[in-house]
Amino acid sequence: MIDFCAGAAQLDAPSFAVADNRRAAVAAVSAAADRGAQLVVLPELVSSGYPGPAEPEAMRRFWDCAEAVPGPFTEALAAVAAERNVYVIAGMLERHATLAGGMWNTVVVVSPDGRVERQSKLHLPREEKRYFFAGDRLQPFQTPLGCLGVLVCADNSFPEAMRALALQGAEVVCVVYAARRTANPETYRWLVATRAYENQLYVIAANRIGPAQDGIFGGRSTIAAPDGSVLDTLDEQEGVAIGQLRADLLLAERLRQSRYRDRRPELYAPLASQAS
Repeated sequence: MIDFCAGAAQLDAPSFAVADNRRAAVAAVSAAADRGAQLVVLPELVSSGYPGPAEPEAMRRFWDCAEAVPGPFTEALAAVAAERNVYVIAGMLERHATLAGGMWNTVVVVSPDGRVERQSKLHLPREEKRYFFAGDRLQPFQTPLGCLGVLVCADNSFPEAMRALALQGAEVVCVVYAARRTANPETYRWLVATRAYENQLYVIAANRIGPAQDGIFGGRSTIAAPDGSVLDTLDEQEGVAIGQLRADLLLAERLRQSRYRDRRPELYAPLASQAS
């Protein structure tokens, strides 16, 4: 990787407000770029809002909000990425390419040259199983900034997912969240720092704020470094967390702590076995 500045944009994304959400996403990218960000991460499903109970009418309304890739949302992100010379990573509601009614909870990686790559959420909790198809890819993306991995919300609750990206060369992992406030409001902030420390890489996590159907989105978007330090974090206000990512710190941590050489994969077979 190279040294670069990254931003985690924290904003609300009301359900079904597709045009307003698209404008807000573009404005957040510009705001982060104004502060020097070369990579900007936006929350989960920022294009459409997050679904509630899977009732037929709600499911139909979310289907109406889903878009193809490319489509209006990714085209708007590609335009601002080109204009501001930034990489943009954002969660969106994607229509299934062939099956009417089929949807993916997708994260897109938009390059300044207009290239758009995608990965869909792998672990679908609760009602999401009734809305979405699960993704089947866990592979980082090579960019001039470095090797970038992406995860969607609940994917980061499975440490195997982050470690799998790290073993494939990821130096920065971007997590798009729509996580509600938990019993311990600090949970997601420290989860980001823990994942960064245990995998010796940078983690950039962007979460939503605002009301949810069954609570409040918890905010606390955070950028954490390979030594577990928090470079910047927000509470529950709209804004952008900004962090300077340094290649020398990543290398120093991996030389200081031989975590990857100390692994004992021959003992980890139960991780890959099905529960009985």
